[in-house]
Amino acid sequence: MKSARPCPARRRDALLLGLLIAGCGTVPPNLDASDEGDNERDRALAVFIDRSVTDRLDGDNGDNTDWKYVDVIEQGKLKITVSLDHPENIDQGEVELTDEFGSRVDRAVIEPNQPVYVFNQQIRKPTKFFVKIFARHGGTPYTVGSALELPPPPPEPTVVAAPAPPPPPPMEPAVPRVGPKKPAVVKPGPPAPAPATAAPPPPPAAAKFGGRVIRVIPAEDQNSVTISIKLDDGAVVAVGDRGTVFKSGESIGDLQITSVSGRNAQAKVNKPPHLFNGSLTVQIRGR
Repeated sequence: MKSARPCPARRRDALLLGLLIAGCGTVPPNLDASDEGDNERDRALAVFIDRSVTDRLDGDNGDNTDWKYVDVIEQGKLKITVSLDHPENIDQGEVELTDEFGSRVDRAVIEPNQPVYVFNQQIRKPTKFFVKIFARHGGTPYTVGSALELPPPPPEPTVVAAPAPPPPPPMEPAVPRVGPKKPAVVKPGPPAPAPATAAPPPPPAAAKFGGRVIRVIPAEDQNSVTISIKLDDGAVVAVGDRGTVFKSGESIGDLQITSVSGRNAQAKVNKPPHLFNGSLTVQIRGR
């Protein structure tokens, strides 16, 4: 008696079903399908000056792109460092630096034997930089840090002593009179009035200088801000001077100057960040 053979159509359908099941297990997720929220430039995470942020890329599981940003309000030399724990696990990766308008400033391809990538920029005015870390396949933990080297202080002014005045010309000798000299007759006059006591001059008025706020940087505790000020022409401001911030003509907080460079100044205000919107001006009254 012959054994029954399986139907060729059923065997073919089972083979196709097995291939489909096997194929479904190897389809990779779309790029950034499982990202943690910072896969877009507008949702970049902040990296404060002299601080660092640790994160992780996982390209095989849909976390392909991370964005970070650094906000700079002082002049100096900015250094941004990206350190990868395992660059050998990254396939088709890159580290890119862009300015606040989205234009590329610098770019480096991730190499298996290079764990550290450094970007140096000379800062002359307040600005913002964005860092993009990308991996098409593979993953690794990484750290992004920033540091700012301030310019040296200006040299002390040189004091030049004024030249000594010339000596007076020699006086000619007096010519002696001829003949006897008559004694002078002095008549008593009325007593001289007592000099009036002059009132002391009033104290000089404290100088006041103004300016406008061009950037507001919230503190990490969200209880204070650092503001960058463009001073008016002719303003003379020093570190430690105090003043007031105004919004639409109304006072919203007191400030204290922390640094000055030409017509740019920086001050701290102990007020929450949500107050600092719209058109902001300052008035600085000295210490």
